Amino acid sequence: MEADINLSQELFKSLNDFFSLIFSSIDNSLYTILDKIVFINPDILNNSYFRQLLGSSSTEGIILICNSLVLGFTLYYAINYLFSHLTYSPIESPKQFFFKAIIFISIMNSSLWICKEIINIVHIINQSIIAIGEKILLQEISFSNFIENLNRLIFVSEDSFNIISFDGIIKSFSTFGLLNLIFTYSLRYIMVQIFVLLSPFAFLSLITQKTSFFFNIWIKSFISLLLVQILISLILVLSFTMSIKSNDLLSKILYIGITYALLRSNHFVKELFGGISTDISVGKF
Repeated sequence: MEADINLSQELFKSLNDFFSLIFSSIDNSLYTILDKIVFINPDILNNSYFRQLLGSSSTEGIILICNSLVLGFTLYYAINYLFSHLTYSPIESPKQFFFKAIIFISIMNSSLWICKEIINIVHIINQSIIAIGEKILLQEISFSNFIENLNRLIFVSEDSFNIISFDGIIKSFSTFGLLNLIFTYSLRYIMVQIFVLLSPFAFLSLITQKTSFFFNIWIKSFISLLLVQILISLILVLSFTMSIKSNDLLSKILYIGITYALLRSNHFVKELFGGISTDISVGKF
């Protein structure tokens, strides 16, 4: 009987050690990249291969393809214009069409610069929010510090970790939530680049009314992906205004609530402004 008890204790200790090592490994290796993938800045577009793929001039990459499509749009308008005289259907005048074409073709050829400036504006806003928070709270506001506070609140040391204790359960939930954050915002990071690659097609679609719906979908999705980091900045600043007490149950619950709010930020922005979702679920959170 005593041997069975000792065996159970050893298994339980091994289980605690196993989860403790996993959580420590995740804390030390993964969470440091959260600030980089969440707070996107114009450097995301500085990759030389990316610039070649999009095209830094009208004779390169995707922009070259879009410039070739201008002929197709012109032909499409010409056919519609001829048929409008037979069917007496309303159509914009050639002056209006060519005026719009000149404007939007110019914008299309500057799509990399335009997207870069949009990203920069959003980056300046979220950095301003964080700077205001740091000035008021007199501490660095980042995911690294947030996770440090969370660990200090619910996880003291490897020797004292207990997976079936309340702190152990909260630690498990927070770890899965933060892992979800990494995967969700990694996907968002990639999607922002994809939408920048689609930007020449979006600007080109404004030449005709029948294709302009593509621009409306593109701009709504692109802006909503970027606005997420402004909401995250506000949530992070709010988290640092809370007083941390390791023996306070409310503090622990609120920190889990903040982790969940960070995870669902993309969903909240999508509900408010539309766009696409980049939510990824890892485990149950």
